[in-house]
Amino acid sequence: MSEDRPARAGQGPLAGCVRLAVERYFQDLNGQCPGTSLYETVISEVEAPLIETVMRHVGHNQCQAAKILGINRNTLRKKLLSYGLAERPDPLPPTQGSELS
Repeated sequence: MSEDRPARAGQGPLAGCVRLAVERYFQDLNGQCPGTSLYETVISEVEAPLIETVMRHVGHNQCQAAKILGINRNTLRKKLLSYGLAERPDPLPPTQGSELS
């Protein structure tokens, strides 16, 4: 068994963060029932910052980010567009000899 994976699903460090956030979410509801799908709410709030952070970590290389995320590069591209993350915040300078005359 690999040492970088938890022994059981839901036992890793991110699982604890999710548990705390969901517990806080229910506390904030004060016993009320959530009005929407909790699963959809969590996914919509977690996916964009996850993708944004991975993209920064790999220098905005979509192929590397897709590999780390375990999704197809085209799927990643669609998600980047849907979350407004497709633009590079730090465009690379033009390479020598690429200037238009």
